[in-house]
This record gives sequence, C-alpha cells and structure tokens, in this order.
Amino acid sequence: MLNLPGVKLAYLSSSIIPSRSANSIHVMKMCQALTECGHEVTLFAPDARKEVEAGVKDCYEYYGVKPFFILRKIVWFKWLGRAYFSGILIAVNAALGSYRLAFARCLPSAFFAALLRVPVIFEYHQPVSDSGRLAKLNEFLFKRLIRHKSFVGFVAITHALKTHYLARYPELEGRICVAPDGSDPFPFHCEAVTLSSPSGRLQVGYVGQLYSGKGMEVVSKLCHLAPFADFHVVGGLQPDIEKWKTEIKADNIAFHGYVPHAQAPGFISAFDVLLLPNQNKVTWHKAGGDIGQWTSPLKMFEYMSAGKPIISSDLPVLREILQDDVNALLCPPEDITAWVNALKRLEDPSLRERLGKRALSDFICNYTWKRRAQTIMEHFQDAHGGVRH
Repeated sequence: MLNLPGVKLAYLSSSIIPSRSANSIHVMKMCQALTECGHEVTLFAPDARKEVEAGVKDCYEYYGVKPFFILRKIVWFKWLGRAYFSGILIAVNAALGSYRLAFARCLPSAFFAALLRVPVIFEYHQPVSDSGRLAKLNEFLFKRLIRHKSFVGFVAITHALKTHYLARYPELEGRICVAPDGSDPFPFHCEAVTLSSPSGRLQVGYVGQLYSGKGMEVVSKLCHLAPFADFHVVGGLQPDIEKWKTEIKADNIAFHGYVPHAQAPGFISAFDVLLLPNQNKVTWHKAGGDIGQWTSPLKMFEYMSAGKPIISSDLPVLREILQDDVNALLCPPEDITAWVNALKRLEDPSLRERLGKRALSDFICNYTWKRRAQTIMEHFQDAHGGVRH
C-alpha cells in the first residue's frame, strides 16, 4: 500500500528547466507541493542546455519555489527521437534509485519505468491521440502502460478530459483522478509595479502566452471598444508581441514583455481586473493540436489566488471552476460586446470586491498546489493495492 507521508518519489518530466513554458512551471510547483506533503522528491528532467532560458543562475529562484527537492538533469541527445531516449534514461535512473513511486508527466518515461517495475502515476493534459506527429506511437505506449501491473493510475486536469479517456480507454474506469491545475498562495506582501497610467482609470491585465486561441483575439478588439480602461499584456514571445503591436492601433494598451514567473505577482497586484479570454480552440503544437476543450489554465488559479475580479470566456471546461456572477463574470468568447459590458460593470468597486473575495475563498479551499498534491496521493493511496513496498 502507498503509506502517506514519506514516499521516496521520482518525478519524471520532459520539461525544459528553466524555460518559459507553462508545463515547466507546473512541474516545479508540483515537486515543491509533493515535498511539502512529506515526500522525498527527485525531479528528473532532460539536460537540454541549448534550449534553456538564458541567464538563469538558480532554477528554484526562477520559479519561486523552495529548494527542498532534488533536480537531476539527464543527458539530452541531439538526434531524432531524443525525447524517447531521454525518457528511457530517466526511467532507468528511477528504477536504479529504488524509488517507491514514479509520478510522470512524460509518456516514454512512464512506460519504461513501468516496464522496470516502478509503480507509476501518469499525468497528461490532452488526448494522447492528439499528441502531434508521434501520436500513433504514443497511443501504442499508453495502451500498454495502462494495462501494466505497475500502472497505479491516471491524472486528468478536467472532468472533460476524464470523460474523453474513459470513452476511449474503458479499462481506466476507477483509475482516474481529476485534479485541476493550481497556484501558490498569492504573495500579498509583494510590491505592485507602478503603471504609467492616469489615476482613476480601470487597469485591466492579461498575463500569459500570446499564441493562437489564448485570447489576444479578444484583447486586441476590447482595447479599441473600451477607451475608459487601460490594458496591460504581460508575457509572450517577442515575435508574438511584435505581431500584436503591429496589428493593434490603440493607445490604451501596453506590452510589458516576458517576466519570470516569480515576478508576475507584482503586475497582477497592480491590476483592477484580470482577463481569461480563451477561445474555443487553443493550438498547442505544430500539427494543430487543440487543447481548448481540455485545458485548466494556470493563470485562472493565479488570478483567483490574488482575490481579483476575473472576466473569463464562457466555456464548458472553464465552468468546471468558474461561475458567472459568483466568482467571475463569464462572456461568450467571440461576443466582444459582452466583454465590453462586463468591463463597464466592473467599474463598480463593490462588484470587483465581491467577485474577488469569492474567487480567493474558492482558491484557498480547493486549488493550492499543496491541496492538489494531497488530492492525487490520497486518491491513489488504496487504489488497486496502492504501491508495493
């Protein structure tokens, strides 16, 4: 059985650390959370030196996590299929290290760790069948992973994703834990950045990536139609920033560029309203993969943790967390008039306070990283015999 706390745990990841990717934030935060739950955690990640964020001296500080877990980099090959070779090496290290459990975000690592008789919890944030050009190979590995005696269970970030997996792989019945993404408690002691905007105007913020489907399609129109507010965009790759700067012809929007994740709270503190304008389709890989119907955006929980009012797209997957006029205002993603009207409503400070307080309360009760780690480990504690000693 999996006795809690005190599991010697290997976290198997394909994330580039340090990098700007949301998955690398998720991985580092989960390792911290699992450590806070009392487990002995070692994070294995590829040593992709040419792909890491330049100038980062301390990976823990970069992500705003405590150095309570071990980070081990495993050789990253240059040739085709390197992700699979790296996955094999990470799995071998997990097996040789006598870890009682592998928590995997990397399918090859999960598969080979199971073959090496390491009990595996596997987490994946979209359908395996929609995982890019290697989808067929990935599905082959996944089907064999979930039938292996070392497979403990699967973690889905939304109920929508759980429904998909159960329909496609009925043998997962009773072996899926739904655990939405999370956030750390907001550092309310942090100093808000100074915005160069006239006082008294509504300050509206968007924090995150700028690629297709994440919501700049809404922000780019909204800033033209809401001259009573100032808009701030934090994050994004430089080519995307330049693209949107060229397309947007408004003087009430500022692009602040990329900032390390640990510095984002200073911006969030300065905003009156936060935007979560996901579209129905969110592209996540070159083959056109769509995570729009499965996603559990990190920024949603970071916004909630700040106790700020949120205007969000009214999408089924986001309604798993957000309720209209309860902890957010929800608008059809393509109805720009509804977004303008929601902003006008939020000129009322009392409404901003009510929505923000409820969002913060919901976050504290359900969506901290530590609570997420506890939910997953407790779910699988007794499932199917748990993890063998």
